[in-house]
Amino acid sequence: MKRILLVLALAGFALSARAQDAVFIANPATADSALKADDVKAILLGNKTKWDGGGIIKLVVLTDGALNDKVIRDYTQRSADQFDKYWKKLVFTGKGMPPATAKTDADVIEYVSKNPGSFGYVAKESAGDKVKIIEIK
Repeated sequence: MKRILLVLALAGFALSARAQDAVFIANPATADSALKADDVKAILLGNKTKWDGGGIIKLVVLTDGALNDKVIRDYTQRSADQFDKYWKKLVFTGKGMPPATAKTDADVIEYVSKNPGSFGYVAKESAGDKVKIIEIK
């Protein structure tokens, strides 16, 4: 029984550690290569909709998971549920279009690599060379 609890605790720790290793990515054609944390918050909340280098930002977010929860909490100071409700309210009141959603890192990468101006987040080890990693200052 103690071994099972230890394995479960280590698995939870591994998921938490993975969630801490998120990177923000953009379509390779995006001129911007760095953003301030406040810019990330503004993008996630629909308040920043254009890149400094030009073009519309097309946000894509994960639908759930530890990585999503951590990014949303760290950058918007909201829970994932509060974030979803925030976006539903923006859409309902006509003040915003919801972000695209993806179930996996691979889905985010696929979306970002194929859509100019797109921006999202994935686990650091998933990023690869199909997308541009955006430095957060």
